[in-house]
Amino acid sequence: MESLQARIDSFLKSKRVKKSSKSNSTSATVKWPHPSSFNANPHTLAEAGFYWVPSWEDRDSVACFLCHKELSDWDEEDNPFLIHWQKCGSTCAWAIVRCGLSEDITEDGSFVFLNKKRLPTSKAMEKARLQTFGENLWPHDEQDNHGASSKKMAQGGFVYTPQTKGDDTVTCLYCNLSLGGWDTDDDPMWVHEVLPLRRKVTHP
Repeated sequence: MESLQARIDSFLKSKRVKKSSKSNSTSATVKWPHPSSFNANPHTLAEAGFYWVPSWEDRDSVACFLCHKELSDWDEEDNPFLIHWQKCGSTCAWAIVRCGLSEDITEDGSFVFLNKKRLPTSKAMEKARLQTFGENLWPHDEQDNHGASSKKMAQGGFVYTPQTKGDDTVTCLYCNLSLGGWDTDDDPMWVHEVLPLRRKVTHP
């Protein structure tokens, strides 16, 4: 469930849930129970890191692909980014790098880092970015001395955002630069410095 599309797709298909008891077992086919007008809809939940894992008791239960936190009982006004940040902001890398962005963005869309630990260059944020690459997920970590290792990606400001399994797409969540197809001699830091300038994108 590392890819955004896989998480979105998890909400689109009906699923079977079971109610087990000592005497018998009952099952039912369920669909995502809330309308798209909810703040917590398939797209926002997936972007916040969640995929759908319904149970008999909790038809709207979701789980984070990275920290595996399960949440349910969504109301119309619930903000999945804020809730993930509040529940897991000290432990989940995706909550830190993606959901915590609301802490850093002003109403006019500019970045202001009141908490120095949330500066993109801080060791805490670099560590969280590295954790988004998971264990044995980033394809270039299998190659010795690859210029685009997960560590260098995190140092360069990128988080792992694969489109499919084994994909090497990464994204900067501050300037929205997404890149894939990394070669052995690529330098993520240099690429990140040069490309936004060519696109006339400002960076915090």
